Amino acid sequence: MNNDQSTASPPSALVAMLSGAKPHVPPAGSVRQHRMDDASPAARSAGSPQQKQRDFTAAEKALIRRVHGYMPPLQLLGIINGRLAGDVGTGAVLYTMDQLKAEIASVTAPGAVDGSDWGALRKLLTKARREGILDLINEQVINDFAVVYSLNQKQVMTLKDILLKGEDE
Repeated sequence: MNNDQSTASPPSALVAMLSGAKPHVPPAGSVRQHRMDDASPAARSAGSPQQKQRDFTAAEKALIRRVHGYMPPLQLLGIINGRLAGDVGTGAVLYTMDQLKAEIASVTAPGAVDGSDWGALRKLLTKARREGILDLINEQVINDFAVVYSLNQKQVMTLKDILLKGEDE
């Protein structure tokens, strides 16, 4: 009975190793390699040196921004790489954990600004001034904003004091 079983199926890997025979090797392409097998980006891109790492798309950045606080980073990276492989194909260079962590850090860097946090408001105004956005705000823009959002006179004066302060000096 043992002889019938051994001829019906190939020997197990352990039996083959102990007997010195070659183990059964599946044909090329029948075994799929897991995407997370190679942890290092160098090992992943070693097969195709001409491909370079790509940046996250707007959709991927939106996904990261929405779910990074609720989902473990490794799972999020797996989802994003799965989408990339579906969109581009299996030959695409996958995103790395370092790229994901950098994107999460850039998403979470600016803190929430509320009415009592003057330090954050000053940082926001400095950034707006540096990018040229603050130069676009004039008295007419503030008045239009006040009409649309039904601001009272005190709120309008406060906005003008804060945003137009640099014009008077």
